[in-house]
Amino acid sequence: MTTNVLPRRRDVVLAGRITAFLGALHLVLTLAFNLQYLPAWFTGRLWFPANGLNELPPDVGAFWLTIGSFGLPLLLLGLLIGWLGRRDVTPPAFLAWTLGAWGTILALLFEPSPAILLWVPAVMLLVAARRQA
Repeated sequence: MTTNVLPRRRDVVLAGRITAFLGALHLVLTLAFNLQYLPAWFTGRLWFPANGLNELPPDVGAFWLTIGSFGLPLLLLGLLIGWLGRRDVTPPAFLAWTLGAWGTILALLFEPSPAILLWVPAVMLLVAARRQA
């Protein structure tokens, strides 16, 4: 007796992997470019910046670009999407639309940004949701 270990929702699993990859890539690259600020994060300088949140010092800005950014939630969302796909569950279309809209807004407001690439898994999820409907 053989068991089918291949996911039945390969498109959803792949969309999840792409999403997780983009989140992980964001974390790794931004951390690599901002390692010089890492020691300051453990000194309490992130608490109540001198000029408030209006004028962030470089070490505080680096924190929000790396650990405090969308990278980790995006990685977790990608892992969740892949987990759902391996269980033959297609996420609802609103998740795909939100992911694509979020990527668009990020790309429009902050360049250079690869955030527009979020439309790749978003479209894959939209196609999967449409097939299931």
